[in-house]
Amino acid sequence: MSAVRQSSEILFTSPSVTLMRITCRTPRSGLTETYETQRAWIGLPLSGVFTVVSGGEEQPIHAAVGVVFPHALEYRMRHPCEGGDLSATLGLAPEVMQEAFPLLPERVTVTPLDLRLRHRVGVMLAAAERGQEPLAIEERALDVVRSIARGIGCRRTSGVSASTSRTVDRVRTLLAEAPEIRWTLESLGRFVGYSPFYLARQFRAHTGMSVHRYLADLRAAAALRRIEAGDASLAAIAADLGFSHHSHLTATLRRRLEVTPSMIREQLRATRRTARAHQPARTARS
Repeated sequence: MSAVRQSSEILFTSPSVTLMRITCRTPRSGLTETYETQRAWIGLPLSGVFTVVSGGEEQPIHAAVGVVFPHALEYRMRHPCEGGDLSATLGLAPEVMQEAFPLLPERVTVTPLDLRLRHRVGVMLAAAERGQEPLAIEERALDVVRSIARGIGCRRTSGVSASTSRTVDRVRTLLAEAPEIRWTLESLGRFVGYSPFYLARQFRAHTGMSVHRYLADLRAAAALRRIEAGDASLAAIAADLGFSHHSHLTATLRRRLEVTPSMIREQLRATRRTARAHQPARTARS
């Protein structure tokens, strides 16, 4: 049984919202021990891949999804690849959680891949890390919560068998582990024993997206992480993540988010300026 190696940092706390950053350094491993949630909380993966096992179901978790853990839930985790993972978590006051998720099922619930959600998470984290006014951080956090609630509400029944779902999830894990690879349907199908035609059809049936769109959004999510971290070279980001050119990366972000990398950087700079404006002025010594 594997032990989880992780550290946590509280970025912001108020009566309504607690925002934390979790850094996991667990190497490739099997199932962990069983954990039980003491209160409902939301996971917001930023990088890396892991799976959550609960109620006989194993779900892959990667960047650009939201994960809702209900109160008093037992679960285990698995880390299928090296490199660890980084996540943010949101804890909400019970009344806020109830209002946001009045029909929350008693199991781990994962949203579809949502690049707009990932962008909102990045802006929220920037506001907290740079000490923006508490009210602004709370509102950004609740914007994230609303996005997750919408994502859960729009979840569709895939109509594929449990066996096919598990196989497609293996493909999703492969894509999330190495989005920079120039995958083909043939190479992915070889990993799971599916023909290219069958894989494309079942992947769309299970996720609601084509394999190519899913991979492009994973690459864009990884690019957001690099941009947020201050990586100045769009050309390097694009080359590292499998985009054909930095203009391809820019076009992808504009098409998915209606923003460009320069606009994202300006958003983050504006967050920093706002935070400085709300810092208390130093008083002169008499």
